[in-house]
Amino acid sequence: MRITDPLRRAGDVRSAAAILTCFFLAASSGWTQVPPAGVSVGQTPGASLRNAAAATKDQAMAVQSTAQNWARRASSENYRIENFQADLRTLQLEFLGLRERFNWMESLALRSNRPYAENALAELGAGLNIIEEQFAFLNQQFSAGNLDRATLVRTCRTLQDVTGEWEQELHRSSSRMGLF
Repeated sequence: MRITDPLRRAGDVRSAAAILTCFFLAASSGWTQVPPAGVSVGQTPGASLRNAAAATKDQAMAVQSTAQNWARRASSENYRIENFQADLRTLQLEFLGLRERFNWMESLALRSNRPYAENALAELGAGLNIIEEQFAFLNQQFSAGNLDRATLVRTCRTLQDVTGEWEQELHRSSSRMGLF
């Protein structure tokens, strides 16, 4: 089909105008982001922030559980190196979900001008960066051929522990910010 068709061009212009209008309205209302899948938007900004914090906490618990399950599987004599890539990918996807939910919660908290939010969010963000370093360590050890079962199990348990600590800090920070 040729683009020179006048009706098609007019339809394209109308579609483009409608899309630009939606972007303009979204930008002018301050809501330029879309919540991550599974995070509901509340009737008020405060309700949305509480929903985002609860979803972030739930996702942290999912990361913790995934790390625990991986440590259990990796400690088995039947664990094969072929399983490593799939397990690492699964845990990284769970962690990316945590990062996405945290980023959404952070954007809502910063927009709401909550007292103490900026420092607490910066500390929580730094905590996620520390957790993420464990993935780099695992990839580095695997690529170098230095990853043994004991190191993998210890690292999985470390991921479980630090994610649990991070989730507890999220809860404490959320209390200070008036979310829970």
